[in-house]
This record gives sequence, C-alpha cells and structure tokens, in this order.
Amino acid sequence: METTTESFFHNLTEEVSSTFPPISTIDAVSQTLVSRRDSLYIVVPVTIIYLVIFIAGIIGNVSTCIVIYRIKSMHTATNYYLFSLAVSDLVFLIFGLPPEIYLVWSKYPYIFGEWFCIVRGLVAECSTYASVLTITAFTIERYIAICHPFLSHTMSKLSRVVKMILMIWVVAICFALPLALQYGVIEATHISPDMVICTLKNPYLQHSFELATLLFFIIPMILITILYSMIGLKLRKSRMMKKRNIRNQGTRSAQESRKSKWDNRNTGKSSRRVVKMLDLVSKKKQS
Repeated sequence: METTTESFFHNLTEEVSSTFPPISTIDAVSQTLVSRRDSLYIVVPVTIIYLVIFIAGIIGNVSTCIVIYRIKSMHTATNYYLFSLAVSDLVFLIFGLPPEIYLVWSKYPYIFGEWFCIVRGLVAECSTYASVLTITAFTIERYIAICHPFLSHTMSKLSRVVKMILMIWVVAICFALPLALQYGVIEATHISPDMVICTLKNPYLQHSFELATLLFFIIPMILITILYSMIGLKLRKSRMMKKRNIRNQGTRSAQESRKSKWDNRNTGKSSRRVVKMLDLVSKKKQS
C-alpha cells in the first residue's frame, strides 16, 4: 500500500513539474502583474489616442443625434438606424473610455467598485451587440430597397423601423446581461496586498463568450457579406441593362433618322412631280 502511495505521489510530482512553468517564469509573470502601469512611452501615446477618440466620438455622435432629431426632413429609416448607432457609440464612449484611460495609468487597485464593474461589462457587451444588429438590420433594409423595391414600399413605414430598433436594443440587453453578471471585483492579495481588479469572477455560463462571438460577429458578418454581394450583382445587372437600353435607343434613333430622311426625300420628289403635273395641266388649259 505504501509503495502504491509513494508511486502515485511520484507520478503526480512528475506531471506537475512537466505541466507548470519553472520558478523563474512564474516570478516573471508575477513581476508583470505587480507593475501598476506600463512604461511612459506606451502609456502616453495610448492616452492621447484614447482622448482623441473620446473627444471626436462625443462631438460627432452628439451632433448626429441633434441634427437627425431637429431636422424633420431627416426623419427617414436610414437616419433612424444612424441615430441608433450614434447612441450605442455614445454609451460605449461614456462608460468605457474614461475608466479605460484610468486603467492605463493604474492597473490596480480598481476604485470604481463591484457595481460599476458589472455595469461596464453590460454596457460594453450591449453597445457592441446593438451596433452589430443595427448594421445588420440596415443592410437588410438596403437589400430589400434595391433588390425588391415593390416590397420595400410596403415595409418603409417609420413606425416599423422604430419598433425594429427597440427590439434590437431589447435583444442586445437580454444577451448582454448574463455575460455582464459574470464580471466582478477580485482581490488578488497573493500577488500584491492592494491588488483589486475587475475581471471575470463568476464564469457560470460555459462557452458564453464563444457563443456571443458566433451570434453577434460571425453570423452577421457572413449575412452582411452575402447581402452586399447580392446588392452589387443587382446594381451591376441594372447598369448593364441601362447601357443596353441606351445602345438600343441609339440604334433605333439612327434607324428612325435614316427613315425620316428617306421619307423626306420621297416626299420632296412627290411634291415636285405634283407641281410639274399641275403646271402641265394649267398650260394645256391656257392653250
């Protein structure tokens, strides 16, 4: 029995030694985690880029929302989808970039609390899903308008577009909420006494992020690619038909021009003959 136990622990020790990295590698990883921020030559450019994105995004998206809201002539289906995209971008910028800039300068401790950690995950997931679904719905609208114009007239009501956008946001929130609830604040005191980080805390949904990638990235990307390919083929076909019609009209107009010239020539000859006959008749009467 003792021999069996000793053999088991010996094999277990060998497996652990072959599985885990050497002590020097673990120390290097710990040292990387302990550092509060990266070097300044990395932190400063990243901060500048984030600030430019934040300022430009806020100004651009707020301007888009104001213009679409105030100008009645811009209340179209396309602009409603653009309004939804602008709102999702604004939400992501406001809740995402300021904490991200702070984390660039100080990776830990996380000072925003458990609640904001969950809300930040919810906003990040929800705004991303809403943007992808909005772009997909807009692409479907363009496909119907170009490839099935008669069907587009029956589906072009703004009330239907508003309902579609509301449904997009409801779906985005419903799918983002379970993923966001997996986030939380963890105290990694075994690495550093004051290390508090916002990360995946309760991974109770297995493969949830892989499923989200499939539903909100891969499938929409494939669908958008197919629809725009069909739109391109339809536009190419209509352009070729237009060129053919112009060519046929040119040929027809040339034929009609030749025919009219021939008719005018024959009409001129007939007129001259009639004049000659009338002249002869009048001369005979005079004689």
